Amino acid sequence: MIRKFARVCSVLALGTAMLAGAVAPAVASAASASASEQRQVRSLPPQQNVPSLDAGGPAGTVAYPPDGQRHFGPGSISVQAPPHTRITGLDLACTGMACPVSIAADGKSATAQLTGSVWDFIRPFIVNVVADIDAPLAGGTFSGTFTLDGVTQPLTVNITPGIQGIIAANLRNTSPAGGGVRVLGVDPGSNTDAAGLLPGDVIVEVAGTLTPTVNDLDTVLSGKRSGATYPVTVRRGGALVTLQIPLDPEP
Repeated sequence: MIRKFARVCSVLALGTAMLAGAVAPAVASAASASASEQRQVRSLPPQQNVPSLDAGGPAGTVAYPPDGQRHFGPGSISVQAPPHTRITGLDLACTGMACPVSIAADGKSATAQLTGSVWDFIRPFIVNVVADIDAPLAGGTFSGTFTLDGVTQPLTVNITPGIQGIIAANLRNTSPAGGGVRVLGVDPGSNTDAAGLLPGDVIVEVAGTLTPTVNDLDTVLSGKRSGATYPVTVRRGGALVTLQIPLDPEP
């Protein structure tokens, strides 16, 4: 009876060990799944829309739709503006946690932190973008980036074509040619007039480029949008004066 009991005990012990061996992998598997879930790669769907921006006009919005998933651990966001644009806002629609946003002084980049240890991506991320006033005259499609924890999507905008800009004045070469561009008269009520250009001024430089003749001045202004402001240096009464002139639209 003792042996039999011992044998039975031995069988029971073996069965218990086998049962424990079967349970352990299941527990380990659950723990592994939980760890894997917490190490998940963040997902970021592509932007929903491509806004059309007028140079110098109001901001457009780019929206990144939510993935509808639960994310574990704090997150970080970095944004690079498309060429010829600036970021003016970054809205992460945060609730229940701090989401500090920092936009560079020149608007060319932005960063943000998602501080929650667990958060649900259920509302879109919104980037506000404006086109620079001196964007290329032809406009076009330009792309930057939006990155969430190493996952990057393009940030794409369209910039609409503009109108050629001019200095609204009656201009003539100095005599002999090559000494600058003489102003014979200024169109009243124009941007040029408001900026202070006067008859008798001689334009010698625009945006850092010398303008010895009218043709040189036309070359410097070619492709520049109306409304964009450029420094214009004139010779006036023996002195050099620099004016900030917003270009007028070409008629």
